[in-house]
Amino acid sequence: MELPIPKIVQRLWEAWNFRVFIILSLLLQALLVLAPPFRKRTRSKLLLMFIWLAYLLGDWIATFAIGLISKSQEGACEPKGREDLMAFWASFLLLHLGGPDKITSFSLEDNEFWLRHLMGLIFQVLATAYIFYQSLTDQSKIWIPTTMVFVVGTIKCVERTRALYLASLSRFGYSVLPEPNPGPDFKQAIEIYSSMRTVEMEMQTPEVGANPVYNWKPLEEIQLLEEAYRLFEIFKGLIVGLLLSSKDRELSRDFFLTRTATEAFRLIEYELNFMYEVLHTKVNVVRCPTGYLFRVFSFILILAALVVVSIKERFVFGDNKFDVRLTYALLIGALGLEAISVLMLIFSDRTLLALRRSWRKFIPKIILTRTRWSRSVSKYDMISYCLNNDAPKWMDTLVVYLGVKEILEKVKIWRFSSSGPVSGDLEEFIFEELRMKSRTANNLRAAMDACSQRGDWALLQNSGAIYFKVKWRIVEYQYAESLLLWHLATELCFLQETEIKSEADAKSREICKLLSDYMFYLLVMKPVLMTPVLGNWQIVLQDTCAEAQRFFGRRFKSEKSEACKQILEVKTKFRPIVVKGNKSKSLLFDACRLANDLSGLEISKWKLMSQVWVELMSYAAINCRPNVHAQQPSRGGELLTFIWLLMNHLGLGTQFYEQERQAGTKMVPQK
Repeated sequence: MELPIPKIVQRLWEAWNFRVFIILSLLLQALLVLAPPFRKRTRSKLLLMFIWLAYLLGDWIATFAIGLISKSQEGACEPKGREDLMAFWASFLLLHLGGPDKITSFSLEDNEFWLRHLMGLIFQVLATAYIFYQSLTDQSKIWIPTTMVFVVGTIKCVERTRALYLASLSRFGYSVLPEPNPGPDFKQAIEIYSSMRTVEMEMQTPEVGANPVYNWKPLEEIQLLEEAYRLFEIFKGLIVGLLLSSKDRELSRDFFLTRTATEAFRLIEYELNFMYEVLHTKVNVVRCPTGYLFRVFSFILILAALVVVSIKERFVFGDNKFDVRLTYALLIGALGLEAISVLMLIFSDRTLLALRRSWRKFIPKIILTRTRWSRSVSKYDMISYCLNNDAPKWMDTLVVYLGVKEILEKVKIWRFSSSGPVSGDLEEFIFEELRMKSRTANNLRAAMDACSQRGDWALLQNSGAIYFKVKWRIVEYQYAESLLLWHLATELCFLQETEIKSEADAKSREICKLLSDYMFYLLVMKPVLMTPVLGNWQIVLQDTCAEAQRFFGRRFKSEKSEACKQILEVKTKFRPIVVKGNKSKSLLFDACRLANDLSGLEISKWKLMSQVWVELMSYAAINCRPNVHAQQPSRGGELLTFIWLLMNHLGLGTQFYEQERQAGTKMVPQK
């Protein structure tokens, strides 16, 4: 039974179907070539989703168009004698399947499916070859340029598949392993060892806390780039869970202790950009002698194909002006996209590193100083989350029935959330806190202890009395509970205090508020970043929100400031668990008690709370899975990932092993 489709629609589809898809494929390739820089520098979910759709549709449309062309050669929708032109277009679609150099994968999962991608490309290459074979007749006029484009398309497909394979975590982990080292021949060594005797030697050990003398002179931008690449080559094994030696830790730690906050964050920015290139681009495939040769070879072949087609234009196209324009658009588009890729290759960070020092003075400063991440964080607060959650019960019931409650909640948070800049003051505060902690971590055990702190170290640094007064808000709760507790207390204190005593307090207040809202946003929108330390945080969150909504429901709906004022007016002399029991996991009035305690401190509560937030944030960063951190540079970057890598460079990570030190004895020949 045929569908009731009008004849005119059928004729239009038969005449224009694959032509429309070819145009769409070319437009998507242009978008994918230009999109990667924005992908690294934006946090806009709409833009990232748009790039993701272009990435998926690019492959799907090219594959579908090849199938349509193959079918058109078997049917009667195209006039006879045009098979060679169809084969020529199909070769361009194969080139599009190879994808641009700067976006081989959208996520790390795409790299893991490299074998599936390989099988798909093999079938597409065979299908295109079959179309080409069918077009080889005595009337073929452009089989030479078709062969040229087909060869270029095959090269592009091989490059993309190899790039996906090299970026897969298993293959990447293998590539970062050191060269095999069997050590000295044991049989010969035992014979020599038996003929020697030991003598005691006086070993000079460095004083605890003493660091080598390093150059404190500020580094130029190109020097920062060089150091970042050196560090990336050493620390890239962190992505796959590789343990680094204590020697690498000490050298990196001593270097970062001599840097400023601006230099440290700039180094991390460069390093994460190198990580992005290795995992999501063709950098490992293109940046080698064979890759450079293929680039030149491909450009020459496409240019030669353009020349041949222009010579035989009248014999190939006849009077069909649209096919002429489409073919030239494909040829010129391929040349243009190839030229853009070459320019991106020339002005990339790795090319700048390869230049001789005498040539670097001609590098425009804007190339080095361009931003390589969004320099912003998303933020949201729990009071707004509770106040904006006023949907009717029938809608909640329908949402639960349809199973889309979590999706709608995230859409609501995304709608009401905002973003804040990562300022120089914020970078300096975070760096100074981590550097202070690094100076006390003189060995791996001390570093492990420092990484396990989630606020209590900050309390101890200020005052022992404050620690014993407030410590129960940290040590008696799981991490996620402690995070929600301090977040609510921060919000209550922020809205309660309207007059700021000093400029330093004002700066600390803004930093504290930003970090608090940022961590809450990560908790509800990106829990994968904190999965290893969360526990039953959903129960605590829903119970706290339920109590807050019930409390607000007794009064008129108001602004956040009025809502917080109402909460703080409740007397909290006794702990809620004593009054209500432990059936509910709500932390609303525990946070009220904490806010009142913090407001009564004699020292600056905002600096203290900011220090606690840095510890809470660093605890989540160092416990997050490394492959999750590796995903973030392709999504605009994440401050939590910066802190993870910065902590490792300061020697505060957990992926280090104690390297064997030389014994205090020496073997000498026996007399």
